[in-house]
Amino acid sequence: MGRVAVAQVLRVADAVIHEVTAATSLDHNERGWCENLRQTDQRISDGESTCIVVARSDNGLVGASVGDSRAWLLGSSGLMDLTRDQQRKPLLGSGETRPVGFRHPPTNDLLLVCTDGFCDYIKREALVKEVLWIDFAILARKLVEMVRLPSGELWDDIGIVACRPRRALPRRKRYEIVE
Repeated sequence: MGRVAVAQVLRVADAVIHEVTAATSLDHNERGWCENLRQTDQRISDGESTCIVVARSDNGLVGASVGDSRAWLLGSSGLMDLTRDQQRKPLLGSGETRPVGFRHPPTNDLLLVCTDGFCDYIKREALVKEVLWIDFAILARKLVEMVRLPSGELWDDIGIVACRPRRALPRRKRYEIVE
């Protein structure tokens, strides 16, 4: 991919991020996120992009997706593909995108949002077996290593976002000293 093509891909990705970020203050359900992605599709004209939006609230996870990236939940019960029903094409920017929404109840599972460069080449059995034991601070680096070729190269470009809910901190107790 030449410099001009890379610059165009980055412009499209930045435009998608800008459009989705502008809508984050809205309280969307999965249909609302699908509509947001359809509107974004009409406003992007410099190229095409995959996109996954995942919003977390007390009600759980809700979002929508377009393209070949994936959103996976990993926990003690294994791997769950939140984006299993999404359509690979057409992408955002085509003017014909068909986003697919999803929702999931509240969970403490690890959320991985990854491009096809990771999802298409990871051995899912190894991922499920090993990912929960990897220190979160180095998780993304370890995941990339799991799909690296013996030559040191990668099959494709990789993007990984890992999210894990923070553990709730106990409320502070207040004590009074009575003399």
